[in-house]
Amino acid sequence: MISRSMYDSVWHPYTPILMSSQSHNDYCAGQVRTYDYDRYFSAAFAPSETRRGLFALYAFNIEIASARERVSEALLGELRLQWWRDAIEEIYNGSIREHAVVAELAHAIEKFSLPRDTFERMIDGRLFDMREEAPEDINALDNYITATAGELVCASYRICGIVGQDDQARQQGSIWGGTGLLRALPFHLSQRRVYLPKDLLRKAGTTASVVADSGPRINLSPATAELACILHSRLNDNRKIEKRARPAAAYLALSRNYLKRLQRNGYDVFAQGLEGPRSLRQFGILRSMVSGKI
Repeated sequence: MISRSMYDSVWHPYTPILMSSQSHNDYCAGQVRTYDYDRYFSAAFAPSETRRGLFALYAFNIEIASARERVSEALLGELRLQWWRDAIEEIYNGSIREHAVVAELAHAIEKFSLPRDTFERMIDGRLFDMREEAPEDINALDNYITATAGELVCASYRICGIVGQDDQARQQGSIWGGTGLLRALPFHLSQRRVYLPKDLLRKAGTTASVVADSGPRINLSPATAELACILHSRLNDNRKIEKRARPAAAYLALSRNYLKRLQRNGYDVFAQGLEGPRSLRQFGILRSMVSGKI
């Protein structure tokens, strides 16, 4: 059994413990603004209590999504995820740990009746980040991005009062997750982590180990082009978002903008300027807020 002291030894020392609820909210908002600005800007258009719930959810996502980057070994990352798994269990059992994000997440769970299995699937999905190998195929990649980004959008829809659209929310979220992996590919390669599926790499005439060894010197365009085309096709099938859900989904429109720029650059994920300036991303979110399309 892993002791609580072992959890604490790998926990972020600067995450504040319990303060006032406003301080918790401010902390979560600050984390999202710093590390997940596109979601922050989109959520800013939500009513205050909905916005608070979204910030808590996104701050939780930052914690588990960054588990691997914050530690030197995969095992320590697994310990961080276990800490969160236990914290979630305690929330549903009526106990709240002295941790700002936990406190805000507990409030959101009670306020919006968020199901426990959503958080468990998100944590389970992040276990893949601790592995040292690429997904076997596109189906394995789909499982990962659905469990992580898909479940996140599903929960954010519920916070916005949208129920009965879980499948659409997961599909939209998985598109963002897949696009995010393309965007983060240069960073992941710097850590020798490969998220492009092995079957796509084989079609491109290479392997995950060769890609990890080569870094930016290798031409990944055949594989990235195929994944980008799959994501773009799914985007066209999942364009509409309800008005109430727009603060939780308007940022998804940035996937389309990124994929278009990637195509113009020959699907070279190392090309400069693929992200676009913040002002242009803000405009893309605003346009989606008005049109209701991603």
